[in-house]
Amino acid sequence: MVNADEYDVVVIDAANIVHHHAYDDDENLIQSIFPERLESCVEFFQESGWEVRAFLKQGTYWWAVKNKDMDTIGDVRIFETLRRQGVLEMVSSEHDDMFWIDYAVQNNGLVVTRDKLKTEKEEYERDWESIEKRIMRDWDILETGEFLAPSVPVKDGAERISFKTLRARLNDLENRIRELEQTRNSSSPEVIRSEAQSGGVESDEAITAITHEVFHRLLGPGEFVHLTHIYHTLASVHFQLQPGKFQTWPADWREKMMTLLNVSGKMSVWVANICPFAIEFHPDDKSLIKKA
Repeated sequence: MVNADEYDVVVIDAANIVHHHAYDDDENLIQSIFPERLESCVEFFQESGWEVRAFLKQGTYWWAVKNKDMDTIGDVRIFETLRRQGVLEMVSSEHDDMFWIDYAVQNNGLVVTRDKLKTEKEEYERDWESIEKRIMRDWDILETGEFLAPSVPVKDGAERISFKTLRARLNDLENRIRELEQTRNSSSPEVIRSEAQSGGVESDEAITAITHEVFHRLLGPGEFVHLTHIYHTLASVHFQLQPGKFQTWPADWREKMMTLLNVSGKMSVWVANICPFAIEFHPDDKSLIKKA
């Protein structure tokens, strides 16, 4: 059981919370992002009287926003709501984990993650034994989306039921505000110009961030992943294509993919070049793994 008096704030590894893993008919891993999972986690701790701060990598955010109409992505508006509330902070660095780790140490935080932090422990000098003591990994998210952490107590003075009632009212109010903003802005010249300018064109920074996030998510667990699956996942994420439903993909998706990533030649070579970390290939097939 967590001692509520030992910590001042809950620090959430948001990417670890929002990513949900499923598998297609060929047993390939499908990456999904559901902001609802983070919302449920934040509300659980707030209802228990805890101050909450969550940190999310920019690449994860762009991935979700760009693919917001796909079945594998939840309601991305939740990210903006949490940002406006001062709960969620975006991190642009590749080493996003160190931001919330250092924040937790500096602010006496209880950390919520399932990340084993293997890479961080190898690359950064910290008091990792002390950090591990403040990490809580015994949590779960039900199929209904409800976040559970049995070892977390209610802070003194908190009333979970009354907070839920207030939270429901705030959600209703936010939904009404969104509807009013959509009605007001639907024909706004500024909105029309913004949509026309975006036109599906990404900045180089966004392309790189999303690409790196795909590699982190697929190869991060330390298991071999086939080269073709990485290729398909990159295309699916960048062009909003339904995973596994290749018959619905445009005939020129490969050419567009190579152009977008500014790569050419042998796939195994350019995949190694654009991957944000060192990789090694299996000697018997075209699968690869993050180099130890």
